[in-house]
Amino acid sequence: MDTNQLRYFVAVVNQGSFSRAAARCNISQSNLSEQVQKLESRVGKSLLNRSHRRIVPTEAGNILLRRATRIFAQIEKAKQEIRSSDGIRAGKVSFGVLPTIAPCFLAHVLASFVERCPKIQVFVHENMAEQSLQLIETGKLDLGIVSLPVREHGFETETLFSEEMLLALHPCHPLTRKRTIFKEDLLSEKFILSQEDHNFSDCAIGFCRQHNFHPRIVFRSGQLATIQTLVAAGKGISLIPQTAIADKSTTITYRQLENLQPKRSIAIVTRNKRSLKFAAQEFLTHLRHFGKYFCADGLKNNGRNCSRPCESTFPSEKPKA
Repeated sequence: MDTNQLRYFVAVVNQGSFSRAAARCNISQSNLSEQVQKLESRVGKSLLNRSHRRIVPTEAGNILLRRATRIFAQIEKAKQEIRSSDGIRAGKVSFGVLPTIAPCFLAHVLASFVERCPKIQVFVHENMAEQSLQLIETGKLDLGIVSLPVREHGFETETLFSEEMLLALHPCHPLTRKRTIFKEDLLSEKFILSQEDHNFSDCAIGFCRQHNFHPRIVFRSGQLATIQTLVAAGKGISLIPQTAIADKSTTITYRQLENLQPKRSIAIVTRNKRSLKFAAQEFLTHLRHFGKYFCADGLKNNGRNCSRPCESTFPSEKPKA
């Protein structure tokens, strides 16, 4: 039985659609459909019920799906055993990460991981969540670090840490002189947000909707640095994830909102029921260890610049293997 045909079949089941499965597998829809039909011909039974709006497996399809999942798990396990047969922790791990997380969080994580596992090569891809999910689906990435929620089917998520979204203001903005800032103070303000497909833009808009007001958006940008530059130039205000805040900034003042505290949760995402190779498992263990210490507390300075988590937030000892 052709393993590629099995992978295409599993992709269709997970996506519930030939078109989405083809996009995930980076092949044409006609080619994918042809390969699934050949698989059905080979087993002698229809594997997919195509009459529903969302394609679902038949009884025979469910049997094959369970077997295929085990087959791929065994193949991956065999690869891991072969790679680690010499007793040396080696291999490659490739993962996607949000650009707003990479500069601060990964600086600490990668340095200690390379020291602990010097023979494992690490490949970092700074992507939006949707891009990372697509690459994880096709096997080009082992895992991703994204913002919750993940609405795509077929993925497992594990919360790594949560961080606050802080109000970014020009140092001379009138709101910096207020002891406390409430939702009502924001109603007439000009907002600068990221593009609509950016995760922290979703967090900001979702926060506003949750509190029953629509932000007056005057600028959107795909680059967080550009947003911060516009805030520093006095063109508007923004909500910025704490990990993206520059230490000791003199051009922007960051403030908490009274009793509201918009937050976003950062999570590790992997493909559902897909075994991780050895190097990826090692890196995942390392991520979990450091995620416990990466929190966003200590923002109690009442109106001055807030600082983000610093190096002292992290444990000095190495995580155990």
